[in-house]
Amino acid sequence: MNKEILKHIIRYILMIIVIILCAEIFGFSNDTGKVSSGKSRYVARFLLNFSKEYREMSEEAKELSVDKLEPIIRKVAHFCIYGLLGSLTFGIALTFKNWSVKKRILIPLIYCFLYASSDEIHQLFVSERSGKIADVLLDTSGAILGIVVTLLLSNIILAIYNKFKKEKKAKKKSVLFIASTGGHLDELFQLKSIFKDYDYQIVTEKTKVDESFKKTYKERIHFLIYGTKKYPFTYIFKFLANCFISLFYFFRYQPEVIVTTGTHTAVPMCYIARIFGSKVIYIETFANRTTATVAGRIIYPIANTFVVQWEEMKEIYPKAVCWGWLY
Repeated sequence: MNKEILKHIIRYILMIIVIILCAEIFGFSNDTGKVSSGKSRYVARFLLNFSKEYREMSEEAKELSVDKLEPIIRKVAHFCIYGLLGSLTFGIALTFKNWSVKKRILIPLIYCFLYASSDEIHQLFVSERSGKIADVLLDTSGAILGIVVTLLLSNIILAIYNKFKKEKKAKKKSVLFIASTGGHLDELFQLKSIFKDYDYQIVTEKTKVDESFKKTYKERIHFLIYGTKKYPFTYIFKFLANCFISLFYFFRYQPEVIVTTGTHTAVPMCYIARIFGSKVIYIETFANRTTATVAGRIIYPIANTFVVQWEEMKEIYPKAVCWGWLY
């Protein structure tokens, strides 16, 4: 998947979670003192009940134990929930690639401090509740820990990712060559001298002629369903099926580059590749010197490199490059 698209998706998911968490914090603070205390005492009893000694106590002794544990539960809850808020807001900050480390840390910290302050002010207006500066400091401390832990984890993940990326670079680039059967596939095979330079896969339509390529390319050649526009009703269903098959091949082999000479068979694969961040190189057919193919027009807007075999074709595809003939 394209990295920028992924960053935006992660950013908005985290923002939604932060909004939900802040709403929950507001809800807890909106409880009256009696209700809030009741919730804390319930948690205290639940935890103490794991102790055999507590279960054997008298009811009066149990209540004394709950009285001692309740304030600790409340402080730990404050600390943990703001630790989570700090972690989430710092995660959002990480998705802004132009932000400095200082900015990524300070903005989430300031946000958590201001929200903790507003939360304590809010409690001044709730029955049997009070706002405390000590709680603001406790909440902010939790946020600091959440930010620090997330920072450390993100650095560890980044180090692992960079190591994986370095190892991946040492390998041959993964390239998927795709074309419809017939003349388009014949043009694609004009590139066979460079196949060995890559970790390559070939995708085409399944016909009796194309199946013979299995002997040469073995497990590196794969097939889509053959369809022709002469039979539009069945072609539609075959095209839709090929979209899902293309998606399967893409995720199975995860090509970094798609190279195609067309035509309709290649369209779904090219769009899938661009959505998930792979590059697309489209080579317009040698057979067309003054007119564009349907596939060419569809893929032209998304191709990283659009190649034509005739200089005249640049009038149709202004951003194209001409690398000469394949034949």
